[in-house]
Amino acid sequence: MLRLISPTASMQTNTQTSSSKPTIEITTISDETSTTTSTTTTITTTEPPILIFTCDFSDNLCFQDNQLTITNGAQFNSSDLSQPPRAPLSDATSISKPTADSYKCNLPYQLSIDNSANTSNWDMWFCYNNECPTNNGNFSTCTSGNYGLISIEPWETNKTISSVINENMITRGFVEGEQCLSYYYYITLDDGIDYGQQISVSIRSDNISNSEIEIDRLSIADMRENRWHQRNVTFNSTSTSYTLIFSFEVRDGNRTENEANNKTIYFALDDIDIYNRNCDDLIELSITSTTITTTEISTITSILTTIGATNPPTTPSNLGLVLGLSLGIGSIVLLGIIGSIVYYFKIIKPKHKMNVNATSTTNDIPMVSPNNTTNNNNTAVTALVV
Repeated sequence: MLRLISPTASMQTNTQTSSSKPTIEITTISDETSTTTSTTTTITTTEPPILIFTCDFSDNLCFQDNQLTITNGAQFNSSDLSQPPRAPLSDATSISKPTADSYKCNLPYQLSIDNSANTSNWDMWFCYNNECPTNNGNFSTCTSGNYGLISIEPWETNKTISSVINENMITRGFVEGEQCLSYYYYITLDDGIDYGQQISVSIRSDNISNSEIEIDRLSIADMRENRWHQRNVTFNSTSTSYTLIFSFEVRDGNRTENEANNKTIYFALDDIDIYNRNCDDLIELSITSTTITTTEISTITSILTTIGATNPPTTPSNLGLVLGLSLGIGSIVLLGIIGSIVYYFKIIKPKHKMNVNATSTTNDIPMVSPNNTTNNNNTAVTALVV
């Protein structure tokens, strides 16, 4: 007997077979939460500062009547390196601007004594012979300039210099109000001895008598190292025309009586500028007003993990499906062929034989010899009579 296996039964069998080997299923569920944070930064544009007065001592026009000496400090470059210098060996620009190899001076440094490995036991904060070490490890030529030098001899106690700030010196128009005085200064440090060295800065309105106002005062305590120091002072101007006054003083009386104190005290100034702005506003550069909006998106993901048995599809399950379908369809075709053969032998062929026999009985005429014609007729007649 031929048994037909249906495709459905085949698939169920394969499925049960594959489920007999459970695997681990990990299910991840993402729960995303977006958080948006906006940050707005507004930068307000400020008017560029106006330079009212400047003096870099490139000439003698800054102060009246040649009240000070214009120098680059070369006369103080002595071969005697046993003591630190008593005056600047170079101007303030030489240490604030890049050298010839585009590097700034690497300060402070120690000088070599007599071209040997021995170095000075004090720090050098100036260019020496118009050179200084840089960050690339070499000595380079400094950007040399001039500065203003004031000397007070042992028999002197004070000196005063002044410069008139008026409309002829204004690079652009300005009004009264807050202004910034910026300048570099130097005071001789003589083994820490305090001779009462002081610098005072005042302004005097040209339209009002006895109107001198002190806006700054320095002493030896403001010289932390034997170098240039920068000073920024904010003051209020009550007039569009006034006189800027620098006064230098040594309060230790007549120093000629003591040989140890019988020395010249030096004061120096450089890069004197006045702006129509508070000094605090000069620290930050003027930039265009703009609004910057920053958006930050953060995502929080929650993970849910489930472990359990599952029936993943495998290659044998698919193969069973294909075989089941093939056997089912093949069985039907085979049964059809067998049925056709049986029907042919049982029904069609017997009917064909019966038709052939009937035709032969009715239509067959026996062959008779011509010599037997009389006998045949007699026989026929005999038969008829009987």
